[in-house]
Order: sequence, then structure tokens, then C-alpha cells
Amino acid sequence: MRFPSLLLLLVLIASADARIGETSIQFADRYGLPKDTNLTAIVDKTSPLVEGAIHHTYEYQGWKIRAAFLQLDGPAVRMDFQKLSAPGMSPAIQDYELQAIATANTPAGMSWKPIAYNNPDSPNKGITKAFEAMIAGAGGQKMWQRSDGAILWSRGPIIVRLELPAARQHEEQLKIAKEQKARASVPQF
Repeated sequence: MRFPSLLLLLVLIASADARIGETSIQFADRYGLPKDTNLTAIVDKTSPLVEGAIHHTYEYQGWKIRAAFLQLDGPAVRMDFQKLSAPGMSPAIQDYELQAIATANTPAGMSWKPIAYNNPDSPNKGITKAFEAMIAGAGGQKMWQRSDGAILWSRGPIIVRLELPAARQHEEQLKIAKEQKARASVPQF
């Protein structure tokens, strides 16, 4: 019997621990079948995590987990975690729950560090952006970055977002394509 190399073993261990970056099949193995059962639910047009992505929603031990996949068999590039409402339960995510999400999404050899709040969807720039960050911090919004560039974002007391750099890269490509299309549609006066 031949043993796998140490590098392969480390990769397998890291992928077993990490949730962001797993495929929809791995999500189904971990969280059960998604709650969305038809194609219209999968393509979330009202509040997509990532525009144009395939979306699935899972319910797992009192939590709602939304995940966005850029390809049908590709990895999850963005996830939102939120508690399901239940009588007598606070919807606020506690520090120890946030820590559990971070820990579950920390492959071997990686770590998280706090970073300055930076909402990529905000149109604000300069001083206004700094003021926005100050207000967001006072409202409980915090961000951390993993050593591979992934972002963990406490979006206030009830939603935690986790994303890979591929999510923001995809959104930037969409933005550039839309701008190019708009420029191309201008008539030659």
C-alpha cells in the first residue's frame, strides 16, 4: 500500500476543515439538501450574494446558510450565516458563534487578522468612506482577513458573511463589462 505524500495529506485535511470553497455536493453532505428546490430559487435575483451566481440556501442546526457558486460544480465563493428565528432565541450572533464560524473556515496553516472595515458596495470615497467605517464599527460591523485573502465580515448583529477573493473579482469583472457595454452603446455623434 502506498501512502499519500505529506502535501496531499495536508491539502485533504485543510479541505475537510474548510467550508468556504467547498462545492454544492460537499455542502449537501455537510448541511443536508438545500431548501431551494427549483431553478427559480437557485438564481436569486432579489438579493443575490453574488450577481449571476448559483445560490443555495441550507438550514443547519438552527442556522440559515446562503451560499453562492460561480459554477454548477464549483466552489462556494460567498456565504451568509444567519440564525433562524425561534421563540425565546435572540437573532443576534454572539462572539462565540462568530468564532465557531471563523474556526470552521480556517484551513490548516491559515489564520485571521482584523482589518479596517471596507464595504465594497459603498459608493463613498475618502473622508466619507472613513466616516462610514467609523459608524459601521460603532454599529458592530467588523472585518477580518484570512491569510489567503478570504474575508469574514460581521455585518451587524444578525449576519456574518464569508467570501473568497474570487467573489469580489467576479463582481469587478461584471462592473467592467457593464461599463464597457454602456460606453459601446453611446452613438458616434
